[in-house]
This record gives sequence, C-alpha cells and structure tokens, in this order.
Amino acid sequence: MNRIARAFSSFALCLGLLHAGLGIAHAAGPGKLIIGYPPGQSVDIIGRLLADRLSQTTERKWIVESMPGQSGSIALAAVARMPADGSVMTLSASAALAGNPFLYTNVRYDPIKDFEPIGLMYDAPLLLLVNAALPVKSLPELLAYLRAHPGQLSYSSPGNGSVSHLAMSELLRRSGTSMTHVPYQGASKSLADLAGGQVQVSFDAIAAAQPFLASGKIRAIAISSKERVAVLPDIPTVSESGIEGFDMVPWVGLLAPAGTPRDAVDKLSVELGKIVQSEDFSRRVVSLGGRPRTAPAAEFRSFLRSEVTRWSGVIKTSGAKLE
Repeated sequence: MNRIARAFSSFALCLGLLHAGLGIAHAAGPGKLIIGYPPGQSVDIIGRLLADRLSQTTERKWIVESMPGQSGSIALAAVARMPADGSVMTLSASAALAGNPFLYTNVRYDPIKDFEPIGLMYDAPLLLLVNAALPVKSLPELLAYLRAHPGQLSYSSPGNGSVSHLAMSELLRRSGTSMTHVPYQGASKSLADLAGGQVQVSFDAIAAAQPFLASGKIRAIAISSKERVAVLPDIPTVSESGIEGFDMVPWVGLLAPAGTPRDAVDKLSVELGKIVQSEDFSRRVVSLGGRPRTAPAAEFRSFLRSEVTRWSGVIKTSGAKLE
C-alpha cells in the first residue's frame, strides 16, 4: 500500500470512529414514529421530542408521521399492519388502547394481540373543575349541592366517550349523584363554556385548564389521581375527598407492531427509560401537565392488560357507545 493509500485509509478509519463516538452514524434506515393525534397536542409535542432523542441515541433516524383520526385509533390500526422489524413504533394514549376498542364498533385492532409494548412514558391526571360562580370549593360541597339541587347542573367533556366523560360518569356513579352530560368537540370549547357558565362542572387535563384557571373564571377542587401532583400541591385528590380509591388517569406509552424482535424491543425500552428520566424531557412533560412514568416492556405489557380490563368495565357501566 503506498503512502497516499495508507493516509486515506487512516483518515477514513478515524472519521468512522469519530462518527460512532458521537452517535451520529445511522447504520439502519430511517424509522417511523406514528402519532395518531393532531400536531400541537401534547402527545404530538412529546412524540417529536422523543423522536429527536432516539435519533441521537439509536442507530436510526426516527421520523414522525402524523396519522390523526378516531381519537388515535386510525394510527393504531395502521401500525398493527406495518412491518414488525423494529423500524416502526407508535406513541399512543390510554383512550385509544384501553377505551376505543370498547367504544367504537369498527376498531380494527386488538390492543393486546396486535402490539409489542415498549414502555410507559407519562400520565396526565385530570382536574375536577367548577365554574367560579358555583358556590362550592371542594368535592364534598359539590356533592352536597348536587343532592340539594337535583337536575339543575350540567357537566361538559371534550367528547362523548372521552376520558373526561368516563371519569365524570364514574364519579357520579360512585357518589350516587347525577348531572346532565354536554359533550363538545375538543377541550377548548368545553372549557370556554365552563368558564362562561353554560355548564357548571368538568373534568379536564391540567395543561388545557391552566389558562382558564389563571383567568379566575373556573376553580379546581380535586384531581383524579391517587396522589396529589407536584405542580398543584394544594389540590386534594378525589380519593382523599371522599371517593376512596378513585384513580382515573389517562397515560401515554410507546408500542411496536406485534412480532417485532425481542432484542429490538428491549433495546428501545432501555433507551426510552433513560430519555423519560432525563431532566430536560421530564421538565417538558411536567410543563404539559403530565407526570413522567417509566415501566419497561414486560411491566408495561402487564399494565396494559390490567388497564384494558379496567377501562372496559368503566365503559360498560357508563353505557357510552360511538359509531
């Protein structure tokens, strides 16, 4: 080998080692992260951040593909039929996995059989909200008001069969009270009418409620998780307010098509855990009203099974059904 050839070979070797050390060489082709929710929603925001982090720490460049529709079910149906070779993942919420198969008559996937769970990422407790003019400042006071004024109050939700609707249905069932349900198309209109007094009560996500709370037009009186949340430490849980054991919290996890190789799932699960526990990622989740949560593949699989059983029961009891 002449001097020029040896120099070129050494340069190429050094460059390759440099790229490998920096983690910027993508040995595999690009992967797809399918997200079944519109751009700008919290799942989409977190998904894009996740794709960026995974592109830095794995052998693939991960590209986000938006596929909104039917509250996340369109994306899940598509992913269930995509190649199970480690090149496809989806970020999905509990409503699409544990709720929609029992709400819609035309869902084309099985939440257990059609996916390989990779890991849990975060959850997002709901706030129990009232119009500021309503003379109640706690859940016990709200329940007492409902019993004293039967048929007079209504509650809003972002849609029939939404987690907000189901959480309220369960609260009313367990407390033996009732209100009229007024479903909307999305949280913005639901909360705007709550602030305006057209409806008096609602359950909704922390991030969606924050601007209305800041205006003073609505009041938070309880939170749907078993534990209080760090961003609103003074808001008691529904459970400690008298409905013992109440825990109605939507969550988000990462999945791949069923049959994805176990080594690929395990590697992605490890990387996901590191990302979720990182300071900047956790801070972003919290800013959107969520709580970072980690559960590796096997644990997430067990959790998913239990959640499918639990939410199917809640839906059956509520009588909610969608076409």
